[in-house]
Amino acid sequence: MKQIISKHSSKWTQTQIYSLAQGVVYWKPPPSAYTALASSLQNEELHTYCPDEGLPSLLSELQTKLSNENNLRNVNVVVTSGANQAYVNCVSTLLSPSDKAIVFAPYYFNHVMAIQMMRGDDACIVGPTLIGGQPDLNWLEDTLSSSSSSSNKIQMVTLVNPGNPTGVSLSHDYLQQIVSLTKKYGVWLIMDNTYEHFDHAQANSIPSGDDTNVFPCFNDDHVMNIFSFSKGYAMAGFRVGYVAISNVGEEAKEAYRQMLKVQDTIPICTSRVSQLVALGALEAGRQW
Repeated sequence: MKQIISKHSSKWTQTQIYSLAQGVVYWKPPPSAYTALASSLQNEELHTYCPDEGLPSLLSELQTKLSNENNLRNVNVVVTSGANQAYVNCVSTLLSPSDKAIVFAPYYFNHVMAIQMMRGDDACIVGPTLIGGQPDLNWLEDTLSSSSSSSNKIQMVTLVNPGNPTGVSLSHDYLQQIVSLTKKYGVWLIMDNTYEHFDHAQANSIPSGDDTNVFPCFNDDHVMNIFSFSKGYAMAGFRVGYVAISNVGEEAKEAYRQMLKVQDTIPICTSRVSQLVALGALEAGRQW
């Protein structure tokens, strides 16, 4: 697969031909993750439930990571069984039976299936993407504007950056426009940052001279940010993801409280052993 990608990479960048191959990494988790796995077997609480939102030790380290790498501070975090479950949590929390949700083509199929499974086929609206792989913002504003007076209100917009399956990295300025648009029309924005470590062009960056926030995200109270350990840390089989929700606005705080009910209904909590392995992986840091 690496040879194929290398051979045809020029076509993808010069002629707008994109690889839609499955995004499964070829490397293994960091050694610190395996060390944590071995140590976890001696943990006398390994067989028990933990708090719905996650192990306090992991939550603490994730708060530090989100602050240092993603410019996200004063957020509530829920650890989930992979980023897919994080998205299911968002759909279950935010969408009422008559609400609509927007994704952009070509979309991540599990996002569409989650919306269809819980709110029906008609709940999902697929928006167009421009030739460069960016969501069509003119279409988005027209659609949100016409929906604001409808009984079938658009309640949620989903964006994956870098894109799945296109791999396109959107600039921070472009992302800001989407954040502003969704805020203008009172719509939740779900930012799926599963591939945050794959922004090779560093398109999502702030020219501030501070290289610690290498993948800055938006902490507006209508934005939910999803992350994963499956890609950069190669922990797909351990199933660990997490969602960060602003702890500023009352609406965001209420969404977090409601999401904990969803969490308790689906997995109760993410596997303790997987969370301990994730804690070990974080020791390797972003440079891994």
